[in-house]
Amino acid sequence: MNSIKALLLSAVLFATPFFATAQEDGGAIYLKGGTIIDMTGKAPFQASVVIRNGYIESIGRNLPVPIDARILDISGRYILPGFIDMHAHVTFLPTGTLLSFDRVVSEEILKRMLAYGITTVRNPAAPSVEGVKLRDDVAHKKILGPRILTAGEPLNGKPFTTEPEIRAEVDRQAAAGVDYVKVYANSTPEETAITIDEAHKRGLKVVGHLQNTDWPTAAAEGIDAVTHGVSWSPSALPAGKRAAYLAEQKRVGAMKARIFWLEAVNVNGPEIRQIIKSLKQHHIPDDPTLIAYKTKFVPTEEYCSKQNVSLAPLAVQVSWRDGGFTADWTPADFARMRKVWPKMLAIIDRYYREGVLLTTGSDLPNSWVVPGVSLHQEMELLSEAGIPREAVLAMATRNAALVLGLDREIGTVEPGKRADLVVLDANPLTDIHNTRNIEYVLHNGRLLRPAALLAKESGQP
Repeated sequence: MNSIKALLLSAVLFATPFFATAQEDGGAIYLKGGTIIDMTGKAPFQASVVIRNGYIESIGRNLPVPIDARILDISGRYILPGFIDMHAHVTFLPTGTLLSFDRVVSEEILKRMLAYGITTVRNPAAPSVEGVKLRDDVAHKKILGPRILTAGEPLNGKPFTTEPEIRAEVDRQAAAGVDYVKVYANSTPEETAITIDEAHKRGLKVVGHLQNTDWPTAAAEGIDAVTHGVSWSPSALPAGKRAAYLAEQKRVGAMKARIFWLEAVNVNGPEIRQIIKSLKQHHIPDDPTLIAYKTKFVPTEEYCSKQNVSLAPLAVQVSWRDGGFTADWTPADFARMRKVWPKMLAIIDRYYREGVLLTTGSDLPNSWVVPGVSLHQEMELLSEAGIPREAVLAMATRNAALVLGLDREIGTVEPGKRADLVVLDANPLTDIHNTRNIEYVLHNGRLLRPAALLAKESGQP
C-alpha cells in the first residue's frame, strides 16, 4: 500500500493502534535498510538507523541490531526529517474570533498533521493562553500532535496604538508564555517598531504579516521573520502604479485589489530588488504560503473537490462554506487572477534564486487549506515555481529548523538529533508528490501509523 488513502483503509479494517510500543519501555527501534535523504547536503545513501529514547542513536550500513530493538525492514523506502509547517493556525477558531477557540477540533487538526508527516509547527497567531496550553499539553504528552511554537494575539493597530498600550500587550503575552509576537497588516511602521523593541527586550522573536509596514522598513527595525509571498504594500509597486492601487483598494476592497497589485508589480523591477536586498541583508526568512493564495485566487477542482475538502475535519469544512475572502469575486475577477498568477510563482522563484531563506507554511485553515495535506500541496507549488525538489525539501526541514532555532535538535537525519522522521514509499527527489506516500511517522522516537491517526478522527461525515 503506497498511499495514505490505502493505509487508511487498512486501519479501518484491522484496527491498527496509533503507535508501536516497543520503545515505550526503553527499547530501541531498528529501521533496517532504507535510503536516507538526510538534508545535510549529502547524496542519498542506504543505511540502517537505531532510535532510542526519542533520539537517533546511530546510522550505518552494518549496524548491529540491539537486543531490545523492534526491527522494521524499510528496504526500498526513504527516510527524511519530519516536515515543519511554519504557518499553521492549529488553535482552531470556527468564527475567526479569538473567543471561538475549539479545543476538540484543534486536537483533530494536530493528529491529522502528524499523519501527513508534520512533526513541528509554528502557530503564528492564537489566543495566547489557549495557544500556550495547547503547546504545553503536546509537550507533556497529554495529547498527540506535532511540537508547537506559538504566538499570541496579533498586534494589528487598534486597540493597541499608543506606545504604552503596545508595550503592555507584548508584556502580557510574554507573561502568558508565548514563543513569538505577531504583528499584522494594519500595524503602522511606528507601531511595528515599538512591538519589535518590546518583544526583543522580552527575549521574544517577532513574525510579521505586514502591509501598512513594508518589508524593508520592518527589516530595518529588526523584525525576525515575515510571512506570505508578498506584502501587498504600495511601495512594492512601480511609483506610477501606487496611487491607482490605493484607489483600487477603496473601490473594490483590499482583497480584490490584489489582482491589480499582481498586474502592476514588476517582478524584475527595483522595488522587488530592494525587498530581496533587505531580506538578505538582515537575514530575514519568509514562508510564502503559496497554497493559501492559490486556493483563494485560483480555486481549482484539485482544491475545492469533495475528495480534497473531505480530508479536513467536519468543523473545518463547515467554516469554509461561505467561500472565504474571495466569495464576492466574479468569474471575470478569477479570470484576471489566473492570468497573472504566474507572476506570484516568479516572485518566489526569484527570492530563491537570489538567496532569500525560505521555509514552508500552509496558513491553515484558510478556505480549502486542508490540515496536513496542504503542506504537501505547498511543496508542490514551490516546485512548480521552478525551485529544485531538494531545495523544497530543505525548506520543509533544515531551513525551518534553523529559523526556529531548533537546528541542533531537528531538521536533518543525524545521530544525536531527535527522532522526528518520515518514512516514504517513493523517492521525493524524483517527484515531489511522493512526499505524500508516507509509510511511518516518527515523532520524538514514537512510531506512528498515519492510517490509525486518520481513522481515529471524530466528527467525520
